[in-house]
Amino acid sequence: MQSKQLKLENPLRLSELNPSETLQKIGLLDSHVVCDIGAGSGVFTLPAARITKNKVYALEISDEMLSVIGHKAKAEGNTNIELVKVKDDIFSLSDHSIDIALMVTVLHEIKDKVVILAEVKRILNDDGRLAIIEFHKKETPLGPPPGHRMGKDETINTLNCSDFIEFNRFDLADNFYCLVFKRNKA
Repeated sequence: MQSKQLKLENPLRLSELNPSETLQKIGLLDSHVVCDIGAGSGVFTLPAARITKNKVYALEISDEMLSVIGHKAKAEGNTNIELVKVKDDIFSLSDHSIDIALMVTVLHEIKDKVVILAEVKRILNDDGRLAIIEFHKKETPLGPPPGHRMGKDETINTLNCSDFIEFNRFDLADNFYCLVFKRNKA
């Protein structure tokens, strides 16, 4: 297992993220189309594919991580995961085609958040949700230094500036929080 995969699949991290339960709290239904942006090793992609009978898009810039997800999906017999290599800031997905978009510990890494969030807004359907999971902005056993993190207020402000409104929020143990947004229809 490569070092990035080991980091992403740290047992404490997986325990706190609790992907299946978190996806249920976000509101994932068995009819939803999901887009996991920055899918990594598939920590959320595979549980989403077990919950929904519809398509799950795993978007990733790393060929290695896409390969990891592909091997896991094949081993589980999942046929509803589609691997999507991300180049630049454009997602090769249709307008208004996604019910649930996920960004798990990704937003703080993105340089041009406005461009990416516009792309997320483009792919979300009218009732779609964007779930953002990030590290609390404090020293914790996992994650980047606090100065590289985005606190809840900063995340909310960033999303509000891109015309998203907060729909739900909850903490995931000591290291993470989850904010769920909808497109502002006003």
